[in-house]
Amino acid sequence: MSKEKIIPAAIEVFSENGYHRASMDEIAMRAQVAKGTLYYNFPSKSQLFKMVVKAGFEDIMRRTEADLNASLSLEEMILRVIRHHLDLFLESHHVAHIVFNEISNGIEQDVLDELKQLRRQHLNFLAKILEEGKCDDNLLRDVDSNLAAASIVGTIESTCNYYLSHQDEYSRQDLEHFIFTIITKGLFTSIE
Repeated sequence: MSKEKIIPAAIEVFSENGYHRASMDEIAMRAQVAKGTLYYNFPSKSQLFKMVVKAGFEDIMRRTEADLNASLSLEEMILRVIRHHLDLFLESHHVAHIVFNEISNGIEQDVLDELKQLRRQHLNFLAKILEEGKCDDNLLRDVDSNLAAASIVGTIESTCNYYLSHQDEYSRQDLEHFIFTIITKGLFTSIE
C-alpha cells in the first residue's frame, strides 16, 4: 500500500523540482508516509527515480504486448504504439517531464546505465515489431529496424514535448494524426 502512495508523489516531486532538487523528505510528506517507510521501500532517491522511469516504460511495453496478441494490421500496431506513448507522455505529463528533462541530468552512473538499458530494451521491442512487419508483403521499406524504432520514439517524444508547450494550438487527435503520418509516410512503401 505504501508504494502505491509513494510512486505518484515521487513523480510529482521529480517533475516539479528536477532530480537534484527533489528531496526524500518532500516525497514522504506528499505521499503522507513516514520517512522510514519511504526508505524501507526505496533505499535511495536514485532507486526511487529509477523505479518511476522504469514503471513508465514497462507500462508502454505491457500495453503494446497486449496489442501484439490481437490480430491487428501493422498500420494499426504502429497507431497503437503511438497512442500508448501519447498516453504516457500526455496523460502522465509529470512522467513525460521527467523523461524529457531529467533522464540524463547528472543521475548516478549505475542508475543511468540501468535506465539506458531499459530504454534499449524498449527500442529493441519496437524494432522487433518493425522487423516482423517487413516480412508482411513488402509493406515496410527496407530500413534498419533499430534506427526506425529510435526514430519513432524520438519523433513521439519531441512532438509531445513541443505539444506540452502549445496545447492550445493542437488537439490530441491532431497530434496523433501528425505523428502517424510522419512515421508511416517514412516507413511504408505505399499507404492510402
